[in-house]
Amino acid sequence: MTAALQHPQSARLRRSCPWLWASILGLGLTACAPADLGPNANLGWLEASSPKQLQVDRAEYRHAIYFDTDRANISGVEQDRLLTYLASVQPSARDTIRLEGHADERASDLYNLELAGRRAEAVAAFLRRHGYTNLTVTTSSYGEAVPAVAGTGAEVWRQNRRVELVLERSLVTLPGCPDWSRKSGTDFANLPHSNFGCATQANLGLMVADPRDLVSGRTLGPADGVQQAEGIVRYRTGKVIELQKEKVGN
Repeated sequence: MTAALQHPQSARLRRSCPWLWASILGLGLTACAPADLGPNANLGWLEASSPKQLQVDRAEYRHAIYFDTDRANISGVEQDRLLTYLASVQPSARDTIRLEGHADERASDLYNLELAGRRAEAVAAFLRRHGYTNLTVTTSSYGEAVPAVAGTGAEVWRQNRRVELVLERSLVTLPGCPDWSRKSGTDFANLPHSNFGCATQANLGLMVADPRDLVSGRTLGPADGVQQAEGIVRYRTGKVIELQKEKVGN
């Protein structure tokens, strides 16, 4: 536009028809002005961050182990019930287990605290004997302070002589994908597409080893140099393990 203003004909046009030149200049400025995008017009370009987020929840799976009067050993029936429970929830190193020991009211507070503690330790020892050694297990004793059932009598006492096993596990809820709620195409408001980030977030939620890492990261431990060196040697000597073939569904 600067070169055109220096042309002799442009100068004569401005002198002879000033109103025409003003109209042309006004049209040019109008064409270069940004379109009004509504309430966000003054915010500039919006950040195209993913609207899809993973939700991490903490779930609890409870199981009660009952004991005979004044006993801390687990009966055969209760052992079978506990093994069935463990087989159903399949604890892993990512889970944590709390063992809360309880007793009925028929003794002193101090004695019931000690008895409830021995019951919790008996369940912890049972878990170790059956191979659950990679779990984070904590024990606590409440004595008679937190009864499962209020009142008195043989049936009430039976339900209060127990250890509450509480398994805590982090669960990931994936975003609703695919999401085609908004039409694809040119968007002058610079909003991300409704399906933007679906694949990335869903894959992350499915592949993460420990969902707790999505909430709070962990300090990296020392690397195993021997294992990493052996991997390089296998690669250089052609001893790479082949990937297993997967079957594709119909």
